[in-house]
Amino acid sequence: MSLKKSLIKNTGYNLLGYLYLLLASFFSVSILLHNLGRDVFGLYILLVSFISIAAVFDLGLSSAVVRKLSLPQTTREEKVKTWKTAFAIYLSIALSLFVGVIVLLLVLSAKMSIFTFLDTNTLNWSIAFLAIIIFINHINNHFLSLPQAEQRFDIFNSKTLLVGSANTLISAFVSGYYPNVAILFGVQLIFHLLTFIYMILYALKLYPGNAFTPAYDSQTGKELFSFGLRNFIGTLAGQVESQFSNFMLGAMVSARAITSFNIPQSIVTKGAGVVSQFAQAFFPLSASLLEKDRIKKLKSLVLGVESITLLGGVLAVILSFTVGHSFLSWWLKDAVVVETAFPILKVLSFYFLLVSLTPVPTALLQGLDKPQIPSFFAVLTVVFEIFFAWILIPIFGPLGAAYAFLLSVIISIPPFLITTSYHLTRKIAEYE
Repeated sequence: MSLKKSLIKNTGYNLLGYLYLLLASFFSVSILLHNLGRDVFGLYILLVSFISIAAVFDLGLSSAVVRKLSLPQTTREEKVKTWKTAFAIYLSIALSLFVGVIVLLLVLSAKMSIFTFLDTNTLNWSIAFLAIIIFINHINNHFLSLPQAEQRFDIFNSKTLLVGSANTLISAFVSGYYPNVAILFGVQLIFHLLTFIYMILYALKLYPGNAFTPAYDSQTGKELFSFGLRNFIGTLAGQVESQFSNFMLGAMVSARAITSFNIPQSIVTKGAGVVSQFAQAFFPLSASLLEKDRIKKLKSLVLGVESITLLGGVLAVILSFTVGHSFLSWWLKDAVVVETAFPILKVLSFYFLLVSLTPVPTALLQGLDKPQIPSFFAVLTVVFEIFFAWILIPIFGPLGAAYAFLLSVIISIPPFLITTSYHLTRKIAEYE
């Protein structure tokens, strides 16, 4: 299969899965908001964020494993060692996260007033289910590195279908009968387990018998950590960027402020996620194109995608200002939330315009073995965001968080794009 056809096919699988999740989330948010209420829905968003935050703590191993398994010179023996070593590390981290999340949530629930919206029994069951979900999800993320490296994005998106459905449509349906946060997490856990079983069966086909079982190899572990830790800082910063506003708004304003900010933030995040679907397929491909006669094709792909992305960002800004309010009113059917969310959406549309330009350059730099560069700029962005949010949230409330997001990317993204261009040009020159 040709390069373009392969990339289009893999991106197509990702986009289909992502668009399904986007539509499912679209219909689910308003239902969950209505069934749970503004305050409990805000707390639910805060609790769900722990799953995403915990998933980041793979120390960058996922990207390191995908890259190692994708490189053309990697032997079968090296692939087995990579798989087994990563499996052993993931198990250790998953156990640590299981315990850590329980302790952290017990501490936060005793100190943050917004947890009083749940009774003690519901809160305790929610914490238990969340901890188990985080453990299973972490192991699943290790398994997902295998179909990504094999460029089997039909298999890779199975988690989107199973877990994504549980988190959106199924949770929305269940909340109509049982508007209880603990029950929702219990239902979601079932689908994480189904994904776990499916991914084990797939992995056993490629790594049967002893090749499947976890076993740590020190040399392989050193190689994985060398790449992974440079990438991990940026991934962690990206997750902090997505979630820190929930904690700051919950602590400094109210649970309703989380709802008002999170809804437009989720729209922007899902929009940027469309570009990320291409980047996800692009990453293993970019690593395989690091050859003299193919690297210029890599440059053409990057420039083409970035041009299309820029046009899409401009269109998003125009739509936010012209039909944003009508869309939110039709979607949410809650005038109070709409009036606070619409100004935030307008500000974040400019944030989207800039941040949507970063996924492909990030994947490119990872393929070039320069993950520390996007990591540096990601940390820089988050530092600015937290600094500006600390100043602006007390003045503007949730709108202050939106201003903080926009100001930070105005400062950090232009130099990031310039740096990416420099390293790609330099790599091309090495082959000439």
